[in-house]
Amino acid sequence: MQAKVLIVDDEPLARDRIREMLKGDRETQIIGEARNGREALQAITAHAPDIVFLDVQMPDMNGFEVLNTLRVKRMPLIIFVTAYDQHAVRAFEVHAIDYLMKPFDRKRFAKALDHAKDQMKRPPDEPDTGRIVRLLEELKAGARYLERFAIKTGEKVLFIRAEEVDSIEAEGNYVRLNVATSSHLLRDHEQHRIPA
Repeated sequence: MQAKVLIVDDEPLARDRIREMLKGDRETQIIGEARNGREALQAITAHAPDIVFLDVQMPDMNGFEVLNTLRVKRMPLIIFVTAYDQHAVRAFEVHAIDYLMKPFDRKRFAKALDHAKDQMKRPPDEPDTGRIVRLLEELKAGARYLERFAIKTGEKVLFIRAEEVDSIEAEGNYVRLNVATSSHLLRDHEQHRIPA
């Protein structure tokens, strides 16, 4: 039996990446995609997915709000997808099976998906203590260095490798990345490209 998967992310490229990583996995079937929290609620209620890849930061309703609002008989397994590691601890509170830090690689994605598949085989009342220990070890290992920045430009996302950045300047509530002949202004999850 295939696991029914729902992909929820407001970024088209992020949805494309997850879809591409699931491609060829015979144990999963993508049953839909959602661009925001409201669409996620409708899709989860209508299609009863087994696994949901759920973005934390979305404009109308974040991933945690989706789960707090959701009223279904059987909760799907949640794999949070986020660019912010401070959400990892809160993921325990809502019983997420795992979380993926953007940008993630195929190996890390496969590990999260395997955790979800393994959990589907367990009796519903059996706790997955191994998963909790693994996630705590990841958090204890500390923050990893950022390898690249994702810059949103309209409907596209530009990736800039950290070593290409010449300098970073604080500008009020923003951070300006200076790269060769251009600069990019970033604020939290809102990102805007500023021509140099």
